[in-house]
Amino acid sequence: MEESFEQKIKKAIEGEKNEYSSSIEKLSEALSISWANPPKEISFEEIYEKAQSTKIAVFSKPLFYSIAAAAAILVGAFGLFILQTPKAPAQNEYNVSIRKIIGKAYLFSKDSEKLLALNEGELVGYGQRIRTEIGSKLFLSIAKGEGMILGESTELEISEEGKQSFRLREGSILVHLHKNLKKDEFRIFTETGLVEVRGTKFEVRENSKEGTIVSVLEGRVAAKSATEQNRGEQVLEPGQKIRLEVKGFQRSFLSANEQKDLNVKFSELHVDEIPRNSEKAFSNKEDLFNEYQRLERVILSGGETLEGVIVDMDENFMYLQTLEKEIKIQRDSVMEVIQLR
Repeated sequence: MEESFEQKIKKAIEGEKNEYSSSIEKLSEALSISWANPPKEISFEEIYEKAQSTKIAVFSKPLFYSIAAAAAILVGAFGLFILQTPKAPAQNEYNVSIRKIIGKAYLFSKDSEKLLALNEGELVGYGQRIRTEIGSKLFLSIAKGEGMILGESTELEISEEGKQSFRLREGSILVHLHKNLKKDEFRIFTETGLVEVRGTKFEVRENSKEGTIVSVLEGRVAAKSATEQNRGEQVLEPGQKIRLEVKGFQRSFLSANEQKDLNVKFSELHVDEIPRNSEKAFSNKEDLFNEYQRLERVILSGGETLEGVIVDMDENFMYLQTLEKEIKIQRDSVMEVIQLR
């Protein structure tokens, strides 16, 4: 005759091994843990006498077995819940996540050429490449205040060459970094050059025929040619673009249609707002340099010279962080900007 549930619990409590023994043992261990240590000056005999005189409720054995059975069920259910609950994936250092997919996008690792379909909410880690199909778009959330859109037929690798480094192998990307963030560690490598961010909104395109084309909508971006590194970096301002080729580079201005097209593209890409402290002060130039990793000199039309870091720029004004505070300068009054460090 098959034993009842209560009989099995009773035998498990009395030491017989069955399917409930493990839960009963764990429950016993948990209940045996002392939650309060008695004062050292009280002897065991005194504690025993107090315990003897304390009024306690005495349970009958059937009731005790029922309570034990309920506890065993709870312990078992809790253990099963822990085992079945999936662990959240570990955050990678970049914190790059897939925000939105239009069309189809894939991921493949450097250790395997097998393509895996990407889903919204997934994370992308070191050494992995993202690829979009024709007619597709992929929206990435890099970190707070940092976003990116991969255009169609684009392949982008999460590089291991820096904290926030990417390698654009082909295609196009739109990058929007909030204007109040430090951007000195954000880099994009291409076949023909290196793009380092000094600003906020820009596009990078890469293909075998044209090379690398960088277009700046807002802020500033520095571009270096892989073949002419001795010529230093070329700093682009809003409305400018540069083409990096094997033979060198060519700078130009964006046409009205190109700027309009970029504005339409960026209307889809939003990043979190991050306020900037315009009253921030520094004790010396070295501290200012360590914060922004650069120092600049601005020469105005009236002959006045200012030193600091250009932290933002729009159509009418340039915002310069000096030692004392951030100041706003009319762009048409700026004659020259010299990078000191």
